[in-house]
Amino acid sequence: MKNFSKNGITVVALFAVAMLAARTARAQEEYQSSETGSGYTMGLAATIGETVYFINSDAYRGPVSLELVPSFGWPLLKIDLGLSTTFESVHIEGSNAGHWNFTFRPGARLTPTTLPIYFLFAVPLVFQDGDTDFGLMFGAGLDFHLSGIVGLVLEVDTTLSKNLEWGGDGVPLEFRAGLSFHF
Repeated sequence: MKNFSKNGITVVALFAVAMLAARTARAQEEYQSSETGSGYTMGLAATIGETVYFINSDAYRGPVSLELVPSFGWPLLKIDLGLSTTFESVHIEGSNAGHWNFTFRPGARLTPTTLPIYFLFAVPLVFQDGDTDFGLMFGAGLDFHLSGIVGLVLEVDTTLSKNLEWGGDGVPLEFRAGLSFHF
């Protein structure tokens, strides 16, 4: 709990930087799109998720997490600056997985224009109890527009990471659901 205040400040600082970067990029794109007619977009998704870890032929429940994902880009390609934190620690024997953490997930989403599906790639940087982990995240999701700027997000992804020996010691499967806002 003593690291929470330091991690809480980190979460707020990274979120502020992400929003400032998105706002600056949007202002620049609005200026350029007024002359070129480009389809620049911004968004924000808020999701709740849970992970299942598959380690040595066993499945373990991971901690529940909250993720905020500011994004900016174009209809086909969006740049994400995901910020995620877990609400609990879950002990998984013989593994560092499941402990309370804060994750910064810079990445990108490829979205076909005719379907509500997207494919994502990110490089998650995980900060937990004085340790840092990194990896490669791959996933897919659905973003259904409900009304106006609001959508429903359903996502599944996996991360190959240093702490899990790049899939050799285990593979997580994360399920997320929440709301998206498109501006």
